[in-house]
Amino acid sequence: MEEIAAQEQLEEASQAAARGEDAPQVGAGRRLNLLRYLRYLRNLRPQTGVALVLWRVETATVTPLALLLIVTLGRWPAALAMGSLMAVFAAAFLYLLDDDPVLDDARAWAGRRRLGRVLERLAARDDLQGKAHRALALIPAVMVMGPFWRAVTFHLFRMRRPWAYLLSVGGSIPHSLLWTGLVLGGIWEGLVWPWLKGL
Repeated sequence: MEEIAAQEQLEEASQAAARGEDAPQVGAGRRLNLLRYLRYLRNLRPQTGVALVLWRVETATVTPLALLLIVTLGRWPAALAMGSLMAVFAAAFLYLLDDDPVLDDARAWAGRRRLGRVLERLAARDDLQGKAHRALALIPAVMVMGPFWRAVTFHLFRMRRPWAYLLSVGGSIPHSLLWTGLVLGGIWEGLVWPWLKGL
């Protein structure tokens, strides 16, 4: 958004110069322009606002909740419980961001960048090699990204709804087994709990 605001400031300056007027002051660097952000926020759909609030709730509570579940239930039951909860978040994000014009803007913004153009070509290819590349890209998308960013990525890739729900909601369990069970549970049982017992 900062780049979009800076681009609009430059366009206004060039238009003013073309009219022979004094160019408005263009901020040094990439200063936040509150009025422009408010204009973007005003155009958000209510579903997008709910998705953003849920995303902030999810990111703020996921690690403390996972630790609490590991301490009380054990690492693998906690991983399954967290996977179930993240599956609910994943379904909610996919539903709330469905047909969102903000994602079209994000797709257009990404299309003006080198990596975005590569991803757009990856999403557009329908041959066997394109399908293989997309399948390989899904593994890190499911295992590394949280439910909000998976929903954004799958919508940007224009993935069909049934596949997006299957991979994002179903992928929450292996994602949680890796991060809650193996990584966080391993740190708790291997390092933190023995250290606490030794105090």
